[in-house]
Amino acid sequence: MKTINFVLMAVALFASNSMVSVYAARQQLNSATKSFSVKLGATRVIYHAGTPGATLSVSNPQDYPILVQSSVKAEDKNSPAPFMVMPPLFRLEANQQSQLRIIRTGGDMPTDRETLQWVCIKEVPPENEQSDTQAKGATLDLNLSISTCDKLIFRPDAVKGTPEDVAGNLRWVETGNKLKVENPTPFYMNLASVTVGGKPITGLEYIPPLLTKH
Repeated sequence: MKTINFVLMAVALFASNSMVSVYAARQQLNSATKSFSVKLGATRVIYHAGTPGATLSVSNPQDYPILVQSSVKAEDKNSPAPFMVMPPLFRLEANQQSQLRIIRTGGDMPTDRETLQWVCIKEVPPENEQSDTQAKGATLDLNLSISTCDKLIFRPDAVKGTPEDVAGNLRWVETGNKLKVENPTPFYMNLASVTVGGKPITGLEYIPPLLTKH
């Protein structure tokens, strides 16, 4: 009977010490969250045919450096596009601004209308980035990497003027609870918002050229 009591006391003491250790570990665990993102200098980039390239400014609003990785995707945002970004990967210091240069590498583009691609930019923490939190014990670092895609519109020489010049040429047709818009122009028409009867219509962020969208 005495042996059993001794074993029970030992188990209880071990469990108590374990709980104290876990509690202490939880008390010493600190959390530090960092967001890695950039600000772009434009909502879209117009690439004029016959020019050596186009530029897009990027700035780092954080107080710590980031790595900026860039590429160009087709309209579906998955397929590659015949463009390259220089530099494709670089370090952008805290509160600094830089320029991306976009260069066409080939591809057959329509000559009677604009073509849409996407400049996709991913911001990641540098490998040697350390937490600024100075605390005893362990630190849990949460790095939030944010990806951004900006419109890259290739405009051929035959397309003159601007979308604003012909915005009134869009034709809107409402059939029941459906809305149809026809774009007879060679431009991508970007729409800030669309409302019918005071109700917002979604899915009409832009209308491709020479097409009808429902």
